[in-house]
Amino acid sequence: MQKQLLILITITLIIGACTYQNTGEYAIDDRKTRTVILTDMTHDDGNSLIRYLYYSSYFDLEALIITNQLPDFNHDDPGPWNKGMGILEAYREELPQLWKHDPNLPSYEELLAVTKQGRGAIPIIWLTNTLEFSNNIADRYVTSSWDSVYYHDWIGEGLTPHGERKDSDGSDFLVKVFEKEDDRPIFIQAWGGTITFVQALHRFREKHGQEKFNQLLPKLHLFGILFQDISFEFFADFVKMQEETCAEFGTAIPTYGEKPVELGMVLYDNGHFWHYVWSRDPNWKKPIGPSDVNGHGPISEIYDNGGEGDSPSFFYLLSAALGLNDPLDPTQGSWGSRFQPMGDGFPDTYYNTCEIDQTELSRWDEAVSNSFKNRLLWSTKAPGEVNREPIASVNGNNSKQILYIKGEGSSTVKLDASESVDPDGDRLSFHWFRYDMADTYKGDFQISHPEQAVQEFSIPADLGTKTIHLVLEVKDQGEPSLVSYRRIIISTQ
Repeated sequence: MQKQLLILITITLIIGACTYQNTGEYAIDDRKTRTVILTDMTHDDGNSLIRYLYYSSYFDLEALIITNQLPDFNHDDPGPWNKGMGILEAYREELPQLWKHDPNLPSYEELLAVTKQGRGAIPIIWLTNTLEFSNNIADRYVTSSWDSVYYHDWIGEGLTPHGERKDSDGSDFLVKVFEKEDDRPIFIQAWGGTITFVQALHRFREKHGQEKFNQLLPKLHLFGILFQDISFEFFADFVKMQEETCAEFGTAIPTYGEKPVELGMVLYDNGHFWHYVWSRDPNWKKPIGPSDVNGHGPISEIYDNGGEGDSPSFFYLLSAALGLNDPLDPTQGSWGSRFQPMGDGFPDTYYNTCEIDQTELSRWDEAVSNSFKNRLLWSTKAPGEVNREPIASVNGNNSKQILYIKGEGSSTVKLDASESVDPDGDRLSFHWFRYDMADTYKGDFQISHPEQAVQEFSIPADLGTKTIHLVLEVKDQGEPSLVSYRRIIISTQ
């Protein structure tokens, strides 16, 4: 007689619903995800901010820190701040219309209250033996020369230049964020340099001592679009990054001289993000551009041809909200690409995109772009005229949580998605696929009829301690079509 499998549903972290515990495990509640954005408002940052604002009801934005891309002691440029303010002003103008679709979007006043000026970054290229630089940075031709540059010149009280304190409104505000009695993790998106973030960590430790500092660190989860200034040495070993990963810092040399602190998680995108900016491939097409975005209200008119190189830093949180992934396990793959552990010599929760193909980001282009195009319609249409995501259900469970199925090898599994529904009454299509790049099992496993709502299959007899990742994509027939997901992780233990 065929063995029937008892399906065990185990809940994992999802966006907007998480509680931090000292054990390192996360339980479910109904709260939003805390985020911090560090941006230098260069050519593509503004576009990423525009997209982020359309999804901002998913998040508690704790801080929006705007900085210069270059050191502010000799490159004092109001441009980045003014650009950010212009986007927020356009958002304010559109809010009455946007609130018709989602009354949980933050107000202009709420956003303004958490938007602060940070310190200008110190680009890694300054840590060179030549002590000079000439090139285009942030759409400006920059020529600079300097004496020896050291990490501690730019953190704390600072030794040079001028020896002034390196605090800013941004770092002072981040200290207050870190002091909140809130047990949720903080997902920090480094669109630019991390120098204001590191200054805040320095001051927090100075103010509260090592014990409280050690309690804070596991709550901080950083997504770095490259490491764009020298302050990253505070949490990642410069030499090991250069020698043991695909990170390329040219002739830069380390200057920190101390053991890096260990954040709760670090994601280092070493180049996948370029897919949203440019490519040398003559067949490459930018996933979305001004012709798709402009014409949907004041905020959309600011969107330019600069791309969105920083958007993957929150894409992985958006796809988690749709049921695709656990944002604390970047090896699963998400709208923000798939990551691998950095390896020996790094904390277990430090990941990068080295040796992972860029298609792990681009494979989601259609779903990501359709979602944004649909949000843009909020600016011009009434709620009943705009599509909404379907609700994916598996075996009667219509949450966004990952389903863990555990059973003996050769036992039969039945998965039923027929209770999936569309809030607009659109017809649904189903697509089940094995996400083998996220698997640890390398044997044969096939879905016979991937377009059917109900699936039945046997767990491989030799699965052992390995896992299989099965993803259900439920797509509606609206315009544009939208998707929701369920991920099922199959194991025998």
